Amino acid sequence: MGTGFYNSRSKIALRLLAHGKKPAGPDLVLDLLDQALAFRRKLGLAKKTNAYRLVHAEGDGLPGLILDRLGPWIVLELAAKGYEPFLEAMGERLLKEFDGARLVLRINREAAKTEGFSIRDTQVRAEGLLEEYGISYHFTPGQGHKTGFFCDQRDNRLLLRRQAQGMRVLDLCCHAGGFALNAAKGGAKQVEAFDLDEDAVALAKANAKTNRLPVDVEQADAFEICRSQKLSHTDFLILDPPKWIHSKEEREEGLRRYRDLNRQAFAGLPIGAQVLSCSCSGLLDEGGFLRVLREAAAQAKREIRILRCTGASPDHPVSLACPETRYLKAIWMEIRS
Repeated sequence: MGTGFYNSRSKIALRLLAHGKKPAGPDLVLDLLDQALAFRRKLGLAKKTNAYRLVHAEGDGLPGLILDRLGPWIVLELAAKGYEPFLEAMGERLLKEFDGARLVLRINREAAKTEGFSIRDTQVRAEGLLEEYGISYHFTPGQGHKTGFFCDQRDNRLLLRRQAQGMRVLDLCCHAGGFALNAAKGGAKQVEAFDLDEDAVALAKANAKTNRLPVDVEQADAFEICRSQKLSHTDFLILDPPKWIHSKEEREEGLRRYRDLNRQAFAGLPIGAQVLSCSCSGLLDEGGFLRVLREAAAQAKREIRILRCTGASPDHPVSLACPETRYLKAIWMEIRS
């Protein structure tokens, strides 16, 4: 039927690499890696940014493997033990493609509990600086959320920049402040950003200072902000919470949190305000997320219309056989009444 990695300890017992009778080995893995790199060259992303995804797991035929280029660093996030014998060969191939790059290995936290890895994370203390559409971002490779930076929202950040002029923008769960910074660069009248994580707040403040952009960053809980009067003076609200559904067991609690956050947001915003509501939970598809938003609007007794539905940037290709690879949902809405 095909070739893949089998691991009886894993939650995903078989990760298929190829159909047919292709032999398992470094040649198969390196060929798939070469195809992924060739696809990114075709996208021409290096002309716009030095931060983008090089391998998107099943989307590139390499399940359990995430690879991001972040400035001079290349961060590999591993969720499948089967790649361990091929890591050195993969590293050599990457250094051939990106001369002088620094390689970092990160073990997926969830997979670390079941996969039985015999290797450990690369410990990195150095801070890096990357560029995206004229904005600089501080990051620590392999540390914090994901690989150290959220490349997936790149096009959505730029889309917000193009429509933020003259608006009062509120960015909740702001992390590095990507949406807030782009709103300010796009000529927003006022930009405020909040995150509950102290490290995220410090990072967003550093990014605003580096780029000399007028963004007010504070520590606060998104639910508390949505219950405050602040929303009544907001023209554009961004809701980009962390991943709230990691497993089937967390699904109901995660759905409740998405519903409650959006319900409170819908209830507090004035007529005509716009909302960008996001979910990065792979176990919640777009249809399910839209149902949550519909329920939230009904509970808030507000009429909402959808302006567009977007997702991750094209360096995050989606496999039809694995719908979870379309994990990021970004729903752009307007409060009608």
